[in-house]
Amino acid sequence: MIVPMTALPLTGGCHCGQLRYTVTAEPLNVMICHCDSCKKVTGQPFFARAVFPANAVSIAGEVSHYPSSSEITRRFCPICGATVFAQRRTMLDRLSVTLGSLDDPDALPPTAHMFAGKMVRWLKLDDGLPRHEEFPPPA
Repeated sequence: MIVPMTALPLTGGCHCGQLRYTVTAEPLNVMICHCDSCKKVTGQPFFARAVFPANAVSIAGEVSHYPSSSEITRRFCPICGATVFAQRRTMLDRLSVTLGSLDDPDALPPTAHMFAGKMVRWLKLDDGLPRHEEFPPPA
Protein backbone atom coordinates (compact mmCIF):
# COMPACT_ATOMS: atom_id res chain seq x y z
CA MET A 1 0.00 0.00 0.00
CA ILE A 2 1.44 3.37 -1.00
CA VAL A 3 0.92 6.02 1.67
CA PRO A 4 0.18 9.66 0.73
CA MET A 5 2.86 12.03 1.97
CA THR A 6 4.55 15.37 1.59
CA ALA A 7 6.90 16.13 -1.28
CA LEU A 8 10.00 14.06 -1.92
CA PRO A 9 12.79 13.80 -1.13
CA LEU A 10 12.59 13.15 2.59
CA THR A 11 15.69 13.71 4.69
CA GLY A 12 16.75 12.77 8.19
CA GLY A 13 19.51 11.62 10.43
CA CYS A 14 20.71 10.68 13.88
CA HIS A 15 20.84 12.87 16.99
CA CYS A 16 24.47 14.00 16.60
CA GLY A 17 24.21 14.58 12.82
CA GLN A 18 27.03 12.23 11.81
CA LEU A 19 24.57 9.90 10.03
CA ARG A 20 22.28 11.44 7.38
CA TYR A 21 19.94 9.94 4.80
CA THR A 22 17.75 10.92 1.87
CA VAL A 23 14.68 9.01 0.68
CA THR A 24 13.51 9.37 -2.91
CA ALA A 25 10.46 7.05 -2.99
CA GLU A 26 7.10 6.95 -1.29
CA PRO A 27 6.77 4.58 1.68
CA LEU A 28 5.38 1.10 1.24
CA ASN A 29 3.76 1.39 4.67
CA VAL A 30 3.94 3.55 7.79
CA MET A 31 3.08 1.84 11.08
CA ILE A 32 3.60 1.85 14.81
CA CYS A 33 4.95 -1.40 16.27
CA HIS A 34 4.32 -2.37 19.88
CA CYS A 35 6.29 -5.65 19.95
CA ASP A 36 8.65 -6.26 22.87
CA SER A 37 11.77 -6.12 20.70
CA CYS A 38 10.87 -2.70 19.27
CA LYS A 39 10.10 -1.35 22.74
CA LYS A 40 13.49 -2.50 24.03
CA VAL A 41 15.52 -1.18 21.08
CA THR A 42 13.92 2.27 21.25
CA GLY A 43 13.60 2.50 25.03
CA GLN A 44 10.07 3.71 24.33
CA PRO A 45 6.55 2.20 24.46
CA PHE A 46 6.50 1.75 20.67
CA PHE A 47 8.49 2.03 17.44
CA ALA A 48 7.11 4.35 14.72
CA ARG A 49 8.62 3.59 11.31
CA ALA A 50 8.13 3.83 7.57
CA VAL A 51 9.20 1.09 5.18
CA PHE A 52 10.80 2.13 1.88
CA PRO A 53 12.38 0.32 -1.06
CA ALA A 54 15.99 -0.04 0.13
CA ASN A 55 17.38 1.32 -3.14
CA ALA A 56 15.47 4.59 -2.53
CA VAL A 57 17.39 5.36 0.68
CA SER A 58 20.86 6.88 0.34
CA ILE A 59 22.96 6.99 3.51
CA ALA A 60 25.88 9.29 4.34
CA GLY A 61 28.03 8.66 7.40
CA GLU A 62 28.96 5.61 9.41
CA VAL A 63 26.30 3.07 10.37
CA SER A 64 26.70 0.29 12.92
CA HIS A 65 24.35 -2.67 13.17
CA TYR A 66 23.43 -5.66 15.24
CA PRO A 67 20.91 -8.51 14.96
CA SER A 68 18.18 -7.69 17.48
CA SER A 69 16.40 -10.96 16.68
CA SER A 70 16.64 -13.86 14.27
CA GLU A 71 14.65 -11.75 11.79
CA ILE A 72 15.68 -8.09 12.25
CA THR A 73 18.94 -6.18 11.98
CA ARG A 74 18.93 -2.75 13.64
CA ARG A 75 21.14 0.01 12.25
CA PHE A 76 22.28 2.93 14.37
CA CYS A 77 24.80 5.75 14.68
CA PRO A 78 28.02 4.51 16.33
CA ILE A 79 28.59 7.92 17.95
CA CYS A 80 25.24 8.91 19.52
CA GLY A 81 23.60 5.47 19.43
CA ALA A 82 20.38 6.66 17.78
CA THR A 83 18.51 3.82 16.08
CA VAL A 84 17.71 5.05 12.58
CA PHE A 85 17.00 1.94 10.47
CA ALA A 86 15.75 -1.63 10.76
CA GLN A 87 15.77 -4.36 8.14
CA ARG A 88 14.28 -7.85 7.91
CA ARG A 89 16.81 -10.43 6.80
CA THR A 90 14.19 -11.93 4.48
CA MET A 91 13.38 -8.55 2.88
CA LEU A 92 16.71 -6.94 2.02
CA ASP A 93 14.96 -4.94 -0.71
CA ARG A 94 13.16 -2.92 2.02
CA LEU A 95 14.45 -0.63 4.74
CA SER A 96 12.55 0.73 7.74
CA VAL A 97 13.30 4.31 8.76
CA THR A 98 12.40 5.65 12.21
CA LEU A 99 9.83 8.45 11.97
CA GLY A 100 11.54 10.35 14.78
CA SER A 101 14.75 10.55 12.73
CA LEU A 102 13.05 12.41 9.87
CA ASP A 103 13.83 16.12 9.64
CA ASP A 104 10.04 16.54 9.41
CA PRO A 105 8.53 13.81 11.64
CA ASP A 106 5.04 15.00 10.64
CA ALA A 107 5.68 14.14 6.97
CA LEU A 108 4.49 10.54 7.31
CA PRO A 109 1.53 9.91 9.59
CA PRO A 110 1.17 6.24 10.62
CA THR A 111 -1.74 4.28 9.17
CA ALA A 112 -2.02 1.42 11.70
CA HIS A 113 -0.69 -0.20 14.86
CA MET A 114 0.81 -3.70 14.82
CA PHE A 115 1.37 -6.02 17.76
CA ALA A 116 -1.28 -3.96 19.55
CA GLY A 117 -1.76 -6.90 21.93
CA LYS A 118 1.66 -5.97 23.37
CA MET A 119 0.79 -2.28 23.90
CA VAL A 120 1.69 -1.09 27.39
CA ARG A 121 -1.48 -0.78 29.46
CA TRP A 122 -0.89 2.82 30.55
CA LEU A 123 -0.62 4.09 26.96
CA LYS A 124 -3.93 5.62 25.84
CA LEU A 125 -4.09 6.39 22.14
CA ASP A 126 -7.33 7.47 20.49
CA ASP A 127 -5.88 8.06 17.03
CA GLY A 128 -8.59 5.96 15.38
CA LEU A 129 -6.03 3.88 13.50
CA PRO A 130 -6.61 0.16 12.89
CA ARG A 131 -5.00 -2.11 15.51
CA HIS A 132 -3.66 -5.51 14.59
CA GLU A 133 -2.85 -8.05 17.30
CA GLU A 134 0.25 -9.08 15.36
CA PHE A 135 1.22 -8.35 11.75
CA PRO A 136 -1.45 -6.71 9.59
CA PRO A 137 -2.92 -8.82 6.80
CA PRO A 138 -1.06 -8.62 3.47
CA ALA A 139 -2.27 -5.75 1.30
